[in-house]
Amino acid sequence: MNHPAWWWSIEFPARTWSCLLDDWRCQQRFWRSSLFHGTRVCLSPAPLPDKLARLARRSCADGIALCYDSCPSRFELLEQFCRHWPRRGGEREPWRDGLQSSQRAVQQGWLRLGREWSRL
Repeated sequence: MNHPAWWWSIEFPARTWSCLLDDWRCQQRFWRSSLFHGTRVCLSPAPLPDKLARLARRSCADGIALCYDSCPSRFELLEQFCRHWPRRGGEREPWRDGLQSSQRAVQQGWLRLGREWSRL
């Protein structure tokens, strides 16, 4: 059995499960926050337009937080997919640098978007 096949059969599933569990935890926080906040708002005595505005504002904030918080685990999963590529002697791995800079850019973009929307 060659090395990539060995890697895909043993190491990849173990590391993948770790990334998927981290992503699942982020989604649990999102759904828990959305459910509890939505229930509290819907049961409040506020008028319907106010309830809808509060639900929309909070759902946007929770969605942005979900995307920001799940970035590390999703980019780690991408790194796991690319890790088995054959390497040449002494060569830096440009794909890893690209993934790291892409992750920083994506997270900074979500952060800026959240800040802009919170000012509205």
